[in-house]
This record gives sequence, C-alpha cells and structure tokens, in this order.
Amino acid sequence: MALVTGASSGIGEAYAELLARKGFDLWLVARRKDRLDPLCQKLSVDHGVGARSTVCDLSDRSQVALLCDEIDRETGLEVLVHNAGFGVHGEIGQADPAKLLAMVDVHVSSTIGLCSAAAPILKRRGKGAIVVVSSIAGWLTGSGSATYCATKAFETSFAKSLAKELKPSGVMVQALCPGYTRTEFHDTPEYAHWQRSSVPAILWSTPSEVAHRSWESLGRGDVCVPGRLNRLIVAMGRSDAISRLRERIRSSRKR
Repeated sequence: MALVTGASSGIGEAYAELLARKGFDLWLVARRKDRLDPLCQKLSVDHGVGARSTVCDLSDRSQVALLCDEIDRETGLEVLVHNAGFGVHGEIGQADPAKLLAMVDVHVSSTIGLCSAAAPILKRRGKGAIVVVSSIAGWLTGSGSATYCATKAFETSFAKSLAKELKPSGVMVQALCPGYTRTEFHDTPEYAHWQRSSVPAILWSTPSEVAHRSWESLGRGDVCVPGRLNRLIVAMGRSDAISRLRERIRSSRKR
C-alpha cells in the first residue's frame, strides 16, 4: 500500500496515478474531499487497485497526530510519498506570519511526524520507500522566499539523513527536488501578481514527468533533481550564484 499526501492535484496526483499503474493500493491524503473521493474512485476503476482517502490539513498538528496514529496501525505500508506543500510569497514583516508558520508546519513538522510513523513499519518489512517532495529552492535564497527556501532546505537535508539511517534496513529514501512544475502551486492569492510567462518554457516540467523521474531514480542516490537545467541551477545554487542573480533581477524590476 502507498500513502500519498497532497494527492488531490499536481505531483501528488501524478504520483498516485503512477503507483496505481504499478499495482499499489492507495491511501490518498489531502484537504479537499471533493477532489480526493473522485480521484480514488477513478484510480480504483482504471487500475483495479484499492483506494481510500483521508482528509487532513497537515498544517494542523492535532490532525497530523491523528493521521500518524492511523499510519501506526497500517502494517501493509510499502511507500510514503510526502508531497504536501505550498508557498507563501512576501518579505518577512510583510507576509502574513500565520501563513508562514502554517507552511513551516506542513514542510517541517508534518514531514518529521509522518516519516517517524512510517519508518518503523518499513524497517520491519525490510523494504519500501519514502519520497519527500522538496524543491530546488532548498539550494537557493531570495527576498520574498526566505521561509519557503529554508523549509525546503530542511526537507532535503532531513531526507538525505533519513536515507542514511534506513539504508541498512533496505528502505530507500529520496529527496525529490523539482523546479518549476505546471501545478496549482502558483494559483494562490500570494502569487496573484506573478506571471508564469516570466519563467522560460524550457524550465517547466509536468507533474507526470517529475513523478516518473523520481520513481525511476529510487535507489540510485538520496536526491533526485529532475531535468538537466534544474541540476545546473542546483550546482550553481551551491555557490550562491543563482541566488545573487535572482536578487539583481528582482532589484531591477523594482526600479
């Protein structure tokens, strides 16, 4: 059985589709019941697998605790794809701090909680996989994205360390770090003034491309960065070159 969070759209939905085609029964988690239930029905009918849903707001620690209790009882768990996440754009002091803290809970607190619940089950099985969906932003910094970049850096680092912890037991762990992906991520009010056209078409991936690259890369390293250009950005990001370029571009737009 495979558990996918943030499964109602984007990379989570694409990963759920991929896993269903691989024959995994599905446990889909997201906030939107109106999206989850039809998706479960569709994947079950199309691929002949079991599918169930749980509505959970992963920014709410009490709801996460209940979900973790459910995971503890799920002895058939084989795969965890922790995809849930969102972005808040705005400089510190201007962006809504409540939204920033909610993002921290989704990217940090729920990652720790869900992986802590799943890891012992997979260790006992002696196999399985955990995919933590992070971002190339974890290697970057930039005005307006301080908290997002920092929480994605956490997810990447956490997954890499978890990979070392679980490798002796036969469990694979991957930090999946996509770049710009054609999802609903930028459809929130925080990005109302941001234009997708500002990003060259060559930098965009589809959710399906990201999910397939991730699955193909499992067991071949603890980090997956889909796309050659994204891997170049990460390489440059390690030296802070991309972040400095982003700041110059942002400053020029303010003039």
